[in-house]
Amino acid sequence: MNMRIFSLSLLSMTLFAAGAKAELAVGLGIASFQDPQVGMDARQLPIPMISYTGDRLRFQITTLSYRLIELGDLEISALASGRLQGYEAADSSYLKGMKDRANTLDGGITLDWNGFSLSYTHDLLSKHKGDEVVFAYAKGFGLGNAEVMLGAGVTWQSEKLNQYYYGVAPSEARSLMVENNLFHRTAYTTQDAVVPKINALVKYPVFDSWALVAGAEVNFLPKEITDSPIIENKNAWGMFAGIAKVF
Repeated sequence: MNMRIFSLSLLSMTLFAAGAKAELAVGLGIASFQDPQVGMDARQLPIPMISYTGDRLRFQITTLSYRLIELGDLEISALASGRLQGYEAADSSYLKGMKDRANTLDGGITLDWNGFSLSYTHDLLSKHKGDEVVFAYAKGFGLGNAEVMLGAGVTWQSEKLNQYYYGVAPSEARSLMVENNLFHRTAYTTQDAVVPKINALVKYPVFDSWALVAGAEVNFLPKEITDSPIIENKNAWGMFAGIAKVF
C-alpha cells in the first residue's frame, strides 16, 4: 500500500491555507491511489484528516514536525514521517515468493521559505536503511470562495530505499504462471533516482467552520524504478476528497 507516493501531508496544508486561524482540523475523507507494483489495482480507503498547528509543534496526517529555528521567513524544523510504502507478497500474484516490505518511520530536518521546502530524512527503524531528499514549491491563491494550492517538486531516493521497495533480490527471482501466462521475475538491483511530482489541492467552505477538501498528485517514476520487473506503471497517482472542521 503505497501511500507515501501520494503525499498525504500536503492534504492538511489546505486546512490552514490563506491564514486560517484554527489550530486544529478534524475530518474524514476517501482516498484512491495506484501502486506501481505489477498486478495491483487502484485502491480506495477512508482516511482521517487530522492536523494540529501550534506555536512550534505541527502534526499533519502522518508527519510530526517541531520548529527549531525561525529566521524571518525561514523556518528550520525537525520532523518524523511515516512511510506507508510497504506491501505483502499476497497483494499480487506477481509478487508470490517475494519477502514482505514493511512500513517504517523516517526522521530528519526540513527548511521552509516562502512556499519552498527542502527536507532530508533517513529510515529510523532500519527497514529500507535509505535516505530521501525532497525539494518542492507550493503556491496558494483564492478562486471565488475556494482556496487553491498548486505544487511541484522532485524527490531524490537513495539506492537502498529503492532496492527495498522496488528491487528484486536474487533469492526472489523466479518464473511464475500467472493468469495462464509465464511471468519471469528476474533479479533487479536499483540505483538512486529522482522522482518529479505535481499536485493540486482545493478547499471550499460550506458552512460555519466546515470545508470540503479535495486534491490529486502524480509522481513520474524514472527508469531506475520502472525497469524493475515488479513495477508495471510509469506513473503513480493518488486523489482524495473529504470534509473537515477547523477549530
